[in-house]
Amino acid sequence: MVLKRNKLYEVKELIEAIDDVMPELEKEIEDRKKGIPGYGKVNQLEFIKKELEELRKMAVENRLPPKNKRALEYPWYFTDGWKVEPQIERKLWDIARMYGRQLKD
Repeated sequence: MVLKRNKLYEVKELIEAIDDVMPELEKEIEDRKKGIPGYGKVNQLEFIKKELEELRKMAVENRLPPKNKRALEYPWYFTDGWKVEPQIERKLWDIARMYGRQLKD
């Protein structure tokens, strides 16, 4: 899924983007638990998954905060050195950017 910058979005697009990345994230978590090498530690990946689950729930329940009060934690951890599989990281950044933009009315 390729997201356009500064484009207004609908809540369903945010939910779809989360649903798109979640299986990949869950696979990475399972791989790390099985000892299969890769990007990210189990606790880091589980933190991201939990934050996405909470965001999805807010979106489904139409409880997203006003634009000026939206923030996700996982992007800060990426800048602090957390690593995830590059394709997943791109999708996570896209979700964070989308979440920060204005919703369509």
